[in-house]
Amino acid sequence: MPSLDDVAVGAVADASVDVVCWDWNGTLLDDTALALAAMNTVLEERGLAPLPDVEAYRSVFGFPVPAFYARVGIAEDDFRAAAGRYLELFAALVGRAPLHADAVATLRTIGRLGVTQVLISATVPDVLAGQMDPHALTKHFEQVLGTTDAYAPSKTAAVARWLRSSGHEPRRVLMVGDTNHDEEIARELGLGFVRFDGGHQRPPDDDRYPVVQHLREVVDHVRRNPV
Repeated sequence: MPSLDDVAVGAVADASVDVVCWDWNGTLLDDTALALAAMNTVLEERGLAPLPDVEAYRSVFGFPVPAFYARVGIAEDDFRAAAGRYLELFAALVGRAPLHADAVATLRTIGRLGVTQVLISATVPDVLAGQMDPHALTKHFEQVLGTTDAYAPSKTAAVARWLRSSGHEPRRVLMVGDTNHDEEIARELGLGFVRFDGGHQRPPDDDRYPVVQHLREVVDHVRRNPV
């Protein structure tokens, strides 16, 4: 079986996507189990039942974040305090998170296809930089962009601003993410989308967008326009 690097050799002309827009948490960074641990501490501190395992977490996680907190039993008037505590706990754990398998090889292969890559995260920029530092990935990205509100993270405005400033044709931009929010952004802005089924949220049971189990599968979608 050829390696990812073998697939990329001589394949620049095959790329039908100009840009891949990556999500970070859950997509490139394998931090779902750590997020579960942090959330369960928040729940237990409030006398609420913890989530039993990663699959239970993935079945209730989603955006908007306050709705996710409500689904696990956290009252609306406690959201900011609970979210602040979660962010504190998660920050102490996230340094242990590895990248998903094939993350580096996939980024390298897509770069060798002549395709631009950007990373746009729902994490605020200084925190995002700290999470990325141990993994030395910034060389793969033309831009790395975060958001401004840690308590109600939405990447829509950040992606829209980047798209306007870049001049790229939306249908030739492929977004890769693990949540309903990533899918909603792609649909709203007219981007291609591939859902990674290895992150924070279980994919929906529909065929609106392709779902990949391994990051290396994204290369196939870069080489044919998914829109």
